[in-house]
Amino acid sequence: MLRKYFGTWFTVMARPILFYSRLKEEDWKEQSLTFLLVGSWSLAVIMALGVFLVQFLPIGSTLLVEVSGWKLLLVAPVILTLGFVFYLITLLIIGGLLVLGLGCAFYMLGVLLHGLGLLARGKGSLNRMVQSSFYSSAVILAGIFPVVLACLTRYGWLELSLFRVGFNLVIGLTAIYAYGLWAVALRKNYGVGKWQAFTAALVPALALLIFLFAFDKIGMERLDGWIAPLK
Repeated sequence: MLRKYFGTWFTVMARPILFYSRLKEEDWKEQSLTFLLVGSWSLAVIMALGVFLVQFLPIGSTLLVEVSGWKLLLVAPVILTLGFVFYLITLLIIGGLLVLGLGCAFYMLGVLLHGLGLLARGKGSLNRMVQSSFYSSAVILAGIFPVVLACLTRYGWLELSLFRVGFNLVIGLTAIYAYGLWAVALRKNYGVGKWQAFTAALVPALALLIFLFAFDKIGMERLDGWIAPLK
């Protein structure tokens, strides 16, 4: 399943025009939904690992400050078991939230793009647009890079100011690339002109950028405190 996912992912990201040109319509609840689910859980695995490294590992290490030698060997199985349990719980929580949140978001995106395609005087089906929207979820794996940057910042290998620059750069480029994917999908699914497709796709792209701008102003301060370098 992972091999098939990443094969499709590479085609979507590297050759989107070819992918959407050859995409055959099928029920969005089949392969496209599976693609979204696999991508969501793949990202959840990395995000849960990031939470473990940023929060759980520093806390757990303080419990072993005065433990050494054979005592460390005795408690090692217990510590490893607890670490695995905390990671698994975190993974299930993050995975569930990502599946629910991204599933709803990309479905609503498909509905919005369908309406925009019809307004542009194109002809296409809602099912196919939702299907195409789910495949555009390939861009969510870009979320791996902010997780890596957060871990580097937490352990003092990167400054907070550079983390913010890197975070905004990754998210901004991802939004721009997603805009291109949505424009291509609109053009192939509704047979509209290039300028019409890019104009219509600008609506969800701007909404995404506004959301990211708001997050940068509101949520970034809390995130900075969460990943502040260890002292």
